[in-house]
Amino acid sequence: MNPRPALNVPRITESFIDVVVEKVGGRRLSAEEIEKCAGENADYILPLGVAELKIFEEEGLEKESRQKKILSELRKHFILPKEVDLDIKRLMPEARQLVKELLREPLSKSTTKAASQIKNTKKALELPLHSGILIAVNNGYSSLESDEFENLVLSCLNRDTSQIDFAICITVTYHQGGFDSYVFCTTHAISKKSGLAVPYSEAFVSEVDSFFSQRMTDMMRSMMISQFSEDEHLPPVKNIVFTRDGIQFIRPAPAVPDSRFKNGG
Repeated sequence: MNPRPALNVPRITESFIDVVVEKVGGRRLSAEEIEKCAGENADYILPLGVAELKIFEEEGLEKESRQKKILSELRKHFILPKEVDLDIKRLMPEARQLVKELLREPLSKSTTKAASQIKNTKKALELPLHSGILIAVNNGYSSLESDEFENLVLSCLNRDTSQIDFAICITVTYHQGGFDSYVFCTTHAISKKSGLAVPYSEAFVSEVDSFFSQRMTDMMRSMMISQFSEDEHLPPVKNIVFTRDGIQFIRPAPAVPDSRFKNGG
């Protein structure tokens, strides 16, 4: 059995988003509304908005099929060394675009599904003027930092659908070093159209930050007792390493500096 990490870090779950949505004046669809949608419904009705929640728990680089695609695509264009660093920010521009396209695949699939659910909900509930909103939560796609996740989500909105106008992106990352640990919950609202404000975005971001802080406090208090299930805990970001055809690919976890040795301490 693996030891529990030094910190208890909460995942962003459906029940978490339920609380946030209610705080900003929204709600889940009723049973009657879901029945009208014949099973293909969005999750929430917000003031002048229909929203679908998609939570990304899996690390895209750990999928065998994607690993093979990365090897194949990079080999078409480059002579590969024995070790390849897959950190997007450190890749050459040409390689970066190829890898981003492959990392984008699960986001694209989920965005297309969300668009269909939103479209069907707006039609079934006669809400043609409501905006389509994607709530995208990154719990486990740790190879994508918050800015990279948001950029790929926006790319999906622009390329894959006309049904979603806005996205609210939430990324939780937990970095654990030998001495120090850092937890970040980053929430940004993005608009498909440049300069168009996302409705109630400030309230949504504020409520996410507030509730996440509350959950962190609750979990810290529960570290000595089994109040929360293992599924509610987010593991720290780790190195992602795989080997294909004799070539090792690595997406290193960000280094966590030791505060004991700063400024000569």
